[in-house]
Amino acid sequence: MVILEGIEDGVVKLDGQAKYVAMNRAAADMFRRLGLDPQAMIGKSMWDLFPGVKGSLVERQLRQALEDNIPIKFEFLYPGDQHWYETQGYPSPPGVILVFRDITGRKSASPS
Repeated sequence: MVILEGIEDGVVKLDGQAKYVAMNRAAADMFRRLGLDPQAMIGKSMWDLFPGVKGSLVERQLRQALEDNIPIKFEFLYPGDQHWYETQGYPSPPGVILVFRDITGRKSASPS
């Protein structure tokens, strides 16, 4: 994923069981801010690392991408840091590539 290092968005590759395979520097930086060790995440399941997403929009969207092999796009508020993230997923059998960015500033600026 060297080519993706210049991208400011976080990019991760998950396998068919939602285990982390690779990530770019921006994703690693975001995970560090959450108190996670990016190297230790490789080979571990998203469901184990982020148990709070179980039953959420994140899980539903990711499972749909993995099972139906379709692109996804959604926004969600992550309770771990109270930040909003925009996420896009692209099928990459077996698995999915997720591209995400912090949109908290944009959400905060939006009129309620």
